[in-house]
Amino acid sequence: MLVAAATSGRAITVIGATPCDDVRHLVAGLAALGFEARYTDEARGNVRVGPRAANPPATAEIFCGNAGAALRFLVSVAAITQGHWTITGDAAMLRRPVRPLVLAWRQLGVDISDSDGCPPVRVRGGGSAGDRVLLDATASSQFVSSLLLAGSGLPAGLDIEFVGRPASIEYAQLTCSVLQQLGIEATLRSDGASVRRGKGSSVGELCVGSDWSAMGVWTCLHFLSGSLVRATNLRRGSGQPDEQLARVLAPLRGDGERSVDVSAMPDQFLNLAIVAALRTGTTRLAGASNLRHKECDRIAVMARELTRAKVAVQELPDGLVVHGQGRVSPAAVDPQGDHRVAMAWALLGLLVPGITVSDPDCVAKSYPMFWQHLDAVQRSPRCVAVVGMRGSGKSTFASALAKRTGLDWIDTDSLFEAGHGPIAAFVARHGWPAFRDHEAQLVAASIAPGRIVSTGGGAIEHEPTRALLRARALTVWLDGPADLLRARLFADGKVRPSVTGAAPAVEVDELLTRRHPLYAEVAEVRLDAAATTQVQVEQALARLGARAHVFAAAQ
Repeated sequence: MLVAAATSGRAITVIGATPCDDVRHLVAGLAALGFEARYTDEARGNVRVGPRAANPPATAEIFCGNAGAALRFLVSVAAITQGHWTITGDAAMLRRPVRPLVLAWRQLGVDISDSDGCPPVRVRGGGSAGDRVLLDATASSQFVSSLLLAGSGLPAGLDIEFVGRPASIEYAQLTCSVLQQLGIEATLRSDGASVRRGKGSSVGELCVGSDWSAMGVWTCLHFLSGSLVRATNLRRGSGQPDEQLARVLAPLRGDGERSVDVSAMPDQFLNLAIVAALRTGTTRLAGASNLRHKECDRIAVMARELTRAKVAVQELPDGLVVHGQGRVSPAAVDPQGDHRVAMAWALLGLLVPGITVSDPDCVAKSYPMFWQHLDAVQRSPRCVAVVGMRGSGKSTFASALAKRTGLDWIDTDSLFEAGHGPIAAFVARHGWPAFRDHEAQLVAASIAPGRIVSTGGGAIEHEPTRALLRARALTVWLDGPADLLRARLFADGKVRPSVTGAAPAVEVDELLTRRHPLYAEVAEVRLDAAATTQVQVEQALARLGARAHVFAAAQ
């Protein structure tokens, strides 16, 4: 959007441009080329982009760090901008391929050169004299996007014919969608792409769709642990390939051999490799040959680091075969300055103790708030709800589990009695329906991250409460036979109101028959109510496993 705004010739505010390293390099690069480009509100990610100044610079060296998209986009903007420009980057960037883009602009008559196929790129811009080009984008769809964006600023537009199938072509389709928002005709075909300058539109603002690639860590965490991380600024139907990650993950459930083609979403390769390492079975990840030319050789680095963590892997030209055993050993990980490597191993560190990541600041490349968000996730473990019949020991177990994990414990029956007095007296005056309504409200208010909530025995008879438990809690069911429950009801001497009209001890069989399938419907873990509390706690921790990953840290 920033580049499209710059080449449009109009003043446009781009809203939601995260002030990460990649975006900062691009904004600075556009400014160095003479365009208006500056943050007006970093908190909201607002960037003002406008036409070139009346007396623009004639030369500049533009440093792009390790921002591949920024460098490749700026190469094309420089090619259509009058002046002498050098576009360069850090040591890792100087190893990343750019030759296909350089050759494309040479076909269009631009005086341009690279260094052995990589940056720095030197451009004498403003001399384009053509509107058709052959392009090899098998290494990166960024070459396609770069030409489309700059081509929209050429008088006759640009026609691109592909040599081979471009990598991750779905991202080039996103570029077409952005250009279309500006009233520019841009189309993508299986064999090429084209862009026409068109009349444009009078749009004064462009709103950035938030990054589904960054959400990938949290999508995988949800898959592995049942955690719920909500990103309120993401949009469904975004066109971003990584939005479909949950669908790609679904076949990885269960044991056995699996294969995943990651060509449509290569940024998720590293996260998927972590998922594969935690599976029991062999997972083949293929279609990622272009990852050898990212911030690091992501295939080689992931193979090396998984091997350090005692995971058997086989490196392929375009991916990995991961022989998962359901366990990973502690490891000190060197991400080689790659933000996505660091974030993927942080995902593993949420689930496996003893994972450390050097150079954590490298995530600033795309996700400056990553570690703060990770801390927030750790501080907000998913709620654990405890259900079961009267006499099953819910309160005793929940209290012990809370003590063991350091989480807060709430008992909804105790909350009710604190506000309304004894349950038996309330039911005698107002009836069971009124009590169930109040109970449902208390459960809804209590189910929240960082809590263990024990509910009344009949709470699950309320369908909205069951839906709430399924959606927002990990539910533990203390299940015991009728004889055990009756014995405990007699032993504790508490006064309990009848639910069916029969004596509380007599109605146990009927209630158990009615509620048994409802408990089974919501329960993640089923425990023996006859076991000791200590055994129950240990079994809960073991059976929840990664689904309650925060317990390991709490212990």
